[in-house]
Amino acid sequence: MEEEKKEVSKPSKILITNQNTLLLNGISKVVTNTPTEISVLLAGKNLSILGENLTISKLDVESGVLEATGLVLGMKFLGHKQKEKLFKRIFG
Repeated sequence: MEEEKKEVSKPSKILITNQNTLLLNGISKVVTNTPTEISVLLAGKNLSILGENLTISKLDVESGVLEATGLVLGMKFLGHKQKEKLFKRIFG
């Protein structure tokens, strides 16, 4: 029987400077990257950053660092990362 691998959470930190510079530590994946939203997995949870003219200026998933610029209007945690859909698990 295979052992399930558990994702090890990296220490996380969120820093917003003057509402236009964003620094995230502890990300494991970028889910969405558009000028109005950046969505990442942070400490096993989905984090959505909403704003205008959002641009990722530095990304190092291996060390868990993301830097972005643009007008940050809001952030929200969307809970634990979603499990893969059944169809994808069977055929993907």
